[in-house]
Parts: sequence; structure tokens; C-alpha cells
Amino acid sequence: MTHPNQDIVNRFFEAYGQHNMEAILQVMDRNVQWIFPGHHPLSGTKSGVEEVIGFFDSMGAVMASSNIRVENLVSGVSDDYLVECQRILTKREDGNNLDTYWSILWTFRHGKIIEGRHLAGDQHAADSFFCKVY
Repeated sequence: MTHPNQDIVNRFFEAYGQHNMEAILQVMDRNVQWIFPGHHPLSGTKSGVEEVIGFFDSMGAVMASSNIRVENLVSGVSDDYLVECQRILTKREDGNNLDTYWSILWTFRHGKIIEGRHLAGDQHAADSFFCKVY
């Protein structure tokens, strides 16, 4: 049995995969904020469902062309938070690759995602990668 917050994240990714906005709004607050650190074109705070979905679309396009491999290392969950720690590896043909650790902190209120925050293990490497590929 999974924690309800893990179920919410799973439902979000299922809805996002179908670009089903009605289903996304069942698990994500309209005023959600998503924070992606760094000094590159994808960094900054995205506010509202439309901006967050746009961020996921942009990130997905970059990663789809990067032959990404994700190693899920550890996760933890409480009533208000879920954290996922991952190792991200890319294998791009142009040689611009990333091998780093990321943590994603999801925040929940009233059964919905209200914030996402990426935490980079090596911000300099992430900045270099995203500046070159985006």
C-alpha cells in the first residue's frame, strides 16, 4: 500500500502523460508553484498550472533528446511532503551530458500538489548542461 501523496504524484504523471488537464486539476492546485534552480533558460519559479505544465513540456523535450537514465535512489513521504532522490544520467550524441544527483520535494495541501522544488547535487554542472541544450 502506498502513501496517499505518492498516489497523487502517480496520478499527476498519468494525467500529464495524457495531457488531461481535467485530471491534472484533480491533483494539482491551480496556483501551484514549481521551482527549478540555476542560471539557465529553464530555471526559475513557474506559477500556475499552465506554466508548470509548460515547464514539464520543455524539460521533457530536452530529456527526450538526451537518452536519459534515471536511477531512483530513495524516497520519503509524510502528510505534507514527498521527497525523491535520483541520479540522472544522459547520453547525448553531442557529448554534452549530465551525471548528477537531484532531489525533488513535492508539497501537498488538501490532497493536491501546491509546490515542487528541484534541488541540484551539482548546480554548476546542471547550469552548463541546460545552457548548451536549451
